[in-house]
Amino acid sequence: METLKGKPIASSPSRQKRPLLLYLPGMDGTGKLFYRQAQALQAEFHVRPLSLNHPAAGQSWESLADWVGSQLDEGAYLCGESFGACLALAVAAQQPERCRGLILVNPASSLRRRPWWWAGHVLLPFLPPALYHQMAERGLGFLAELSQMEPPDRERLRQAVHSVEPTVAAQRLALLGSFVVEELPLESMTLPTLLVAGGRDRLLPSVQEVQRLAERLPQAQVEISPLSGHACLLERQMNLRRYLLKPDGVFAPLLLNSAPAH
Repeated sequence: METLKGKPIASSPSRQKRPLLLYLPGMDGTGKLFYRQAQALQAEFHVRPLSLNHPAAGQSWESLADWVGSQLDEGAYLCGESFGACLALAVAAQQPERCRGLILVNPASSLRRRPWWWAGHVLLPFLPPALYHQMAERGLGFLAELSQMEPPDRERLRQAVHSVEPTVAAQRLALLGSFVVEELPLESMTLPTLLVAGGRDRLLPSVQEVQRLAERLPQAQVEISPLSGHACLLERQMNLRRYLLKPDGVFAPLLLNSAPAH
């Protein structure tokens, strides 16, 4: 049984027949910030958000990828946001036969090329808790385009950001610093891949990064949301379903025949 907005949603026979879509979250790791998209995608997918804070998930790319792989049904879809997009690529490279498609939202694969990541992962564990949370609060406007979110969604984002301990944030920054996407065999990955970037991402150069990845992925579809920030899946205008069901999109052959009209 999954939960959306904290409310249980019972599985039905029709939902059980739909392909699994695993959501891999960003730096917060909670898996609790996908509810807006999950509601829209329930017609096509059995949506299951994963929490990277699970004790069995591990703290290395290898252990994380193995753990996610253990959650996959045959022919599952992976939707990764930021940190989770890097993890989705790692899983797909490791177990391509178990994945049916990828959805990568503002992938953080460019972070190691940013000058500030090293200082962040080194200094974060030494910050006093009060200062750390003060910085997290002030950084919300940098992380997200808050004007594009409803007040309850902004609060959910704030809670998720504050839930991350400094040591965990530092550890995930270190992982991103060690993630070398150039070493992944993207050219041989024939999975349909939707790449989504926010045009107002102030955290990372996501527009350039998705275009860069698309040049290497054989079946890539790039969608730029001009008014979106980095944490864009809570924004009122963001609709992954619309991108996935585009008649000329890479997912159309898989989804359009079975997609009910809205």
